[in-house]
Amino acid sequence: MSGLYQVQGIVLSTWDFRETDRLLHILTPSRGKITAIAKGVRKAHSSLRSGTQRLCLARFLLYDGRSIATVTQCQVEEFFAPLRSNLERLLTACYLAEIAEVSVPAGQASPEMFDLLRRSLDLLTRENPPMVARAFEARALRVLGFAPRLEACSACGGPLAEGLIPFAPGAGGALCGRCGSQYGAEYRVSREALAVWRNLASAGGSHLGRLKISARCRRELAEILPAYLEYYLDRRLKSRILMEQIGEDAYEYGTRKN
Repeated sequence: MSGLYQVQGIVLSTWDFRETDRLLHILTPSRGKITAIAKGVRKAHSSLRSGTQRLCLARFLLYDGRSIATVTQCQVEEFFAPLRSNLERLLTACYLAEIAEVSVPAGQASPEMFDLLRRSLDLLTRENPPMVARAFEARALRVLGFAPRLEACSACGGPLAEGLIPFAPGAGGALCGRCGSQYGAEYRVSREALAVWRNLASAGGSHLGRLKISARCRRELAEILPAYLEYYLDRRLKSRILMEQIGEDAYEYGTRKN
């Protein structure tokens, strides 16, 4: 049947629909983000239950209907079980999935984002959650074409300021002393933070456990990376707000200049 196709995907989000159905957003490498319905999946003995859970990597057999795809079969490839038994890892995983969900248009192939999310969820099962998040943010910005300029002034191209360096999302990156205070919301960051950002954006995640980073640098990156990403996505991310509300302190350090 021409309407049937098979695809590998990660379930980004789910929501209940009607009495026993569930709607899914699935990130795939070849078809981008797909909205699909899993009919009867909320019944106790549904064969679709395991593969249609949020943050599950599975192979789906879908029927492409007029307005929405229907999940006819699914086979779990990776459940990422350690994420589901640790609140910090689970919240971080939901945050990464939300970034992918809001940044990949429906139907637009994005193998880079799919591969980044898949590898990041795997890393998250064993590495430090905040550092996995920082690496994902840095690399997602590069995939999306929003990577900042970090080695020279993003406004004039000149050398960066001495000491703490002005960083403005509105300017597209770091600034020299002369160009600072001209581009809206601005942060003050160390050269170490900019160097680590460049490292996270260009390297694979397998080195995260070996990175030697000061506590101050971690705090700076925990504020400026999500803020820069949200600026270019033009929205606050709900999962990040939730992390703040339940006491996640990675965003509470006040490097922002008022």
